[in-house]
Amino acid sequence: MNEEEIINSNRRKIYERLDYLPEPRDYHSKVSWIVQNQIAATNGVHYVNRIGKLNEYPFYELPVSQVTGDKIMLDIGSGWGRWLISGQKKGYIPVGVDIRLEFCETQQETLNYHGVKGYSVVGDLENLPFHSCIFDLIWSFSVIQHTHFDRLTNCLKAIDNLLTDSGYTYLEFPNKNGLRNRFGPVKHQDAYKDDYNSWDVRYYSPEEYKMIFEKYLKSFSYTNHSFLGIGVLKEDLKYVSIKNKLLCSLSLLLSSMTHIIPGMKSLSDSLYLKAIKKSFATENLGRNQFLKNHQSETFSNLDIVPLLKCPKYGGSLVLSTDKKKLISEEAGIYYQIVNDIPILISSEANRI
Repeated sequence: MNEEEIINSNRRKIYERLDYLPEPRDYHSKVSWIVQNQIAATNGVHYVNRIGKLNEYPFYELPVSQVTGDKIMLDIGSGWGRWLISGQKKGYIPVGVDIRLEFCETQQETLNYHGVKGYSVVGDLENLPFHSCIFDLIWSFSVIQHTHFDRLTNCLKAIDNLLTDSGYTYLEFPNKNGLRNRFGPVKHQDAYKDDYNSWDVRYYSPEEYKMIFEKYLKSFSYTNHSFLGIGVLKEDLKYVSIKNKLLCSLSLLLSSMTHIIPGMKSLSDSLYLKAIKKSFATENLGRNQFLKNHQSETFSNLDIVPLLKCPKYGGSLVLSTDKKKLISEEAGIYYQIVNDIPILISSEANRI
């Protein structure tokens, strides 16, 4: 895969608008039609038949401890924004990064609906466009698992750089040794595993995850997430069909047994992986400026600019007077801003 093919593949993702079912003329719901479709596209196969049937935004509890003070969370691959809302309820200032502009726009719609101050940036998970030592929690759910091994390792390097010294990362990944996975999708991954641009799921064992993670982070550990699927959550019982409620119930029952039966967590189809920062970095002053911006009475997604760096050359970025560009004065390039959302992917840099 040459560089031009990678750039073109990324560019399609950035600006692509997903195909949606036609909106019924008599459609009425708190959840917009586009968000209904995006939930079906990102929340797992048990939501595919729920398009138009959700009367409220689904809420999910972020499986981390409550925090106080000025703690910042990054959600990698933040989709329609469900975990940004959950992160705010746990006390975090939520920041989402997604390669799709459309999803970042939806995040802002979701955040606005819930009255939450949160931030969205278009970025690539293997080259996250933030200064070092910013985030107290870096979270991702059912996203990084879709990437090539090199993208995964580049992402882990970035996570180590972006965490504060007291921060940690908590990521959801599938287990190659899972009860369901080993007899199904794992068998077929050789067909796409080495395709750099493929978005099919890759599978590793807990032992492989430990080996991979501990090259870039430290204090690796894992716990059960789910059985019989790689994105099953307890909240799904409220939102999915009766048939899928049975599947979710069985998954939750098996998960509860991991607290009783030693070693059973290693058979989970989905795992939560936890690790902390390995390298040393001094706190970036941009974090303090961002917190001042966030605490003001007004809100703009562009308040996030102090946290951002040039993904192509590094270094800080300056907001243009018309608020349509982020400029790297040192490199003589700029990045486009669309609907107050910065598009910070190196291939999208433009010469001034």
